Amino acid sequence: MSNKLLPQIAFLNGACCGCGACAAACPKGCVAMEPDAWGFPRPSVDAGACVGCGACERACPALGERAADGLERVLWARSRDEGELVRSSSGGVFGLLARRALAEGGLVAGAAWADGCGSVRHVVVEEESGLDSVMRSKYVQSSVGPEVYRAVQDALRSGRRVLFSGTACQVAGMRGYLGRLAGSELFLAVDVICHGVPSPELWRRWVEHVGAREGGAVTSVNMRGKEAGWLSFSERYECAAGEGGDGHTCSTVFNEDWYMRAFLANVSLRPSCFSCPAKRSSGSDVTLGDFWGVQAQQPEAFDDRGVSAVLANTPKGAAALEAVLPGFEWGESSLERVLPGNPCLTGSVRPYRDREAFMAALAGGASIPDMMRRWSFEPGLRQRVVSKAKGVAKRLLRRA
Repeated sequence: MSNKLLPQIAFLNGACCGCGACAAACPKGCVAMEPDAWGFPRPSVDAGACVGCGACERACPALGERAADGLERVLWARSRDEGELVRSSSGGVFGLLARRALAEGGLVAGAAWADGCGSVRHVVVEEESGLDSVMRSKYVQSSVGPEVYRAVQDALRSGRRVLFSGTACQVAGMRGYLGRLAGSELFLAVDVICHGVPSPELWRRWVEHVGAREGGAVTSVNMRGKEAGWLSFSERYECAAGEGGDGHTCSTVFNEDWYMRAFLANVSLRPSCFSCPAKRSSGSDVTLGDFWGVQAQQPEAFDDRGVSAVLANTPKGAAALEAVLPGFEWGESSLERVLPGNPCLTGSVRPYRDREAFMAALAGGASIPDMMRRWSFEPGLRQRVVSKAKGVAKRLLRRA
């Protein structure tokens, strides 16, 4: 097959978001998601097996146009269950939505740690005992395998509820794969307010570095530990016992963790994140995220254990939220109040000025210590002043 007859997904390059919908949709199995030099999954097409049916192109979020997401209702919310609130990344809304789906005999698909915390993959959960694996934020691109797409499709066809959670592009990919089935009342799509997805290869090397530094392999990660509060969340790594030592936990406030600083500097993100094809057009029913800036926008809602910004984008999403509202402290809000602290809700971030050199060093095999010496991502004077001001405001709010 000549290049002219290859599907468009073979030529997306930086526009590809890596959702894997094309590989799942291909009826001949001739599309495979392969990691590039930075670990980002990209489609590889077997030209000899491709029949040009176009199924991969119809599923792809980077091709074609979608309608803008609607907006039925905007809320602030936090769980009434203190344990749930502390364990969650923000206000604990996802947990209640997921438990409702499972209680009604459905399944939940979301991102979970894999390979000893060295990567993130979407998995399907059918029992509440497995729900913890797909909760809390994971700032690494998750791979969504064909088995997850098919499990969602099979469940809906058999009359079971499904909650699928992911980034906007992953939700758009799942909806593209499902086609008309995505409109089923049994399907609830939940996307997260997304800053962007960092390099899986950078994360893999970082986990190895932390294990070597701590004298034992990393066995558990919580990227949003609240030991120091929700506003000053911490990266927490649990490490196995090293030779002649004991297992232990180490915790670092997010702005002191090099991996997190690189992520927030927009240096390690996938190219498509700088021109996201699915922001506010993914077709999700519910959008969840941290209500950053709530202390200024709606101070009565502030709680340093976490507050969620909740957007019901469809009547189906509004109904799902209404069903679980008794489990929350909540109040009405608006897009205008959520946006100041969450500009990534509607707009893509800009790349770090030295991103190309950083990514070239990563692809070239540079060690984490070498990269840390070259790029420290230390906050500038303005950032330090803003951070200090936030700390003062947080202490004043606590006293109040």
